[in-house]
Amino acid sequence: MAAAETSKLHMQADRPASRRKIAGILAAARAEFFTNGFSATSIEAIAARAEVSKVTVYTWFKDKENLFAEVVQAECAEMRENFVVENLADKNLGDILQIAAQGMLEFLMREEMVRFERILAAEVNRDPKIGEFFLDHGPRTLLGDLTNLLELAVDKGEIVTADVRGSAEMFAGLVMGRMDLFLRYGAKIRLSAQEREQRARRAVDAWMLIHQHNDM
Repeated sequence: MAAAETSKLHMQADRPASRRKIAGILAAARAEFFTNGFSATSIEAIAARAEVSKVTVYTWFKDKENLFAEVVQAECAEMRENFVVENLADKNLGDILQIAAQGMLEFLMREEMVRFERILAAEVNRDPKIGEFFLDHGPRTLLGDLTNLLELAVDKGEIVTADVRGSAEMFAGLVMGRMDLFLRYGAKIRLSAQEREQRARRAVDAWMLIHQHNDM
């Protein structure tokens, strides 16, 4: 069962008890994956934490891969909202990117997210498919959303770029810089809300300057 099919199945659960059960399973799965990683997490542990049977978990999610995909997608859902193309109808691109950059800093610098990425990175050495699965349902999805937004911005004449996807990747790099590397290797970095705002503003200003029209 694909993740899309699982989501469709969820929407068909119109009973409050079913919705609560699904939410409980997802919360339990999130806690297990973020604590233990993918390989060390079992359906049995998720079911026990959610206080449901294994059969119930399999009924709604079929397997651990689908459940992991749902958790990763749920984590990225708020960030994806920043890249909805309809946002360009009433906001300029710079303002959209500023909000997205601040959200990215807050999201990726959370201690639990840093710990989760460390665990996953170690697992990839044993099973590269885990890394591909995570990237496909998280970072690559976000990159695709941002690419779509930038393509529309190009069509509207807000920016100029010969490589839209490369420009999307550049944006993330400017926002995080080398902090993701430092955090992954144990550096303790804390930014206040004001510092995140200032860092995001510098990244967005630099990115927009690179992508201005030649005659500007």
